[in-house]
Amino acid sequence: MRGLASFVLIACFASPCFAQEPPPAPPVSPDTAIDATKLGVSLARIQKGLFIAESRERQGGDAMHLEFNVQVYGRSPKIEVLKGVDLFNGQVPGSSPTHNQMIEFWTPQIYRSPTMPVSALAVWAAQQLWQKSKKSQCEQEIADYRALVMQGVSVSAPRCSQ
Repeated sequence: MRGLASFVLIACFASPCFAQEPPPAPPVSPDTAIDATKLGVSLARIQKGLFIAESRERQGGDAMHLEFNVQVYGRSPKIEVLKGVDLFNGQVPGSSPTHNQMIEFWTPQIYRSPTMPVSALAVWAAQQLWQKSKKSQCEQEIADYRALVMQGVSVSAPRCSQ
């Protein structure tokens, strides 16, 4: 049963691989080759135009045809693509508001936060309870110590102090 289950699992994982194969390309026959004469391009006219342009460059003695070459050396200005966009603090411009921003928008200022932080109040209450229990335990130890000393029993003094 395990062998059958593992075979089915492997077949399911392998099936998307076979679906991704591209279809075979159609064979290119010499009949479908591109014919340059049908495109309206004349190779002879292009060569003639290049020859005329080359001969004009050789003459170059025309007083009305001035050619200047200017070489400029300098530092290119720094291109700041993300100028004014703060990627690390705040929201992406043009995006929808976050959940906290919606809560802040819809909740009036008076109801946004309690007047006293609840966590600070809970910590203070826990400290007071700890001190009170510590004090009452110390008082109990001292009372037991006094009772034993009055009975004449030799005991060590309590470790706590008030």
